[in-house]
Amino acid sequence: MCLICEGLLYDEHRRSEAGPFDPCPTCRKFAGNDGGPCYHCFSVGETIDECPECSGRAWSDGMLNFFAEMAEEDAAASVH
Repeated sequence: MCLICEGLLYDEHRRSEAGPFDPCPTCRKFAGNDGGPCYHCFSVGETIDECPECSGRAWSDGMLNFFAEMAEEDAAASVH
């Protein structure tokens, strides 16, 4: 799975944990996209086979490293 797809799935999980959201009209588990389905409903079974977190597997090291680097850059930018 590419890092972009994996990152979108990861982000949906984090956003659903963060608090209230307008739910996906299909699954109601994740936030919808302007009234349309969430990325999980759009992609899982179509463009990708499964979501690692939904399947009980770990996220790839590459994706986790990318998100960690982005968080570090955001933190550094907010200091200046």
